[in-house]
Amino acid sequence: MDIKDLERELGFDIDELEKAAEAYENDEWPAGRTTRLGRPPIADEPSAVLSTCVGESVIAAFDEKAKRHGQSRTERLRELVLLDTLIA
Repeated sequence: MDIKDLERELGFDIDELEKAAEAYENDEWPAGRTTRLGRPPIADEPSAVLSTCVGESVIAAFDEKAKRHGQSRTERLRELVLLDTLIA
């Protein structure tokens, strides 16, 4: 495959790609032309991972309680951590 085949396959030429890359790097990318990858943010600030080790029986009980509340483990844990910080 040569450059012309690649340009034909991609639907634009190298000059167009260079212009688009430059616009993106200069924060001049047209609105509506980007796609944010991953899950949507859960807060208005950057998030960080909180990790700990507990016994398997504790995890099983925690997961069961989360299920009874219609939550995932992460949702339940996030809610409990937030509640704890609000009453601290």
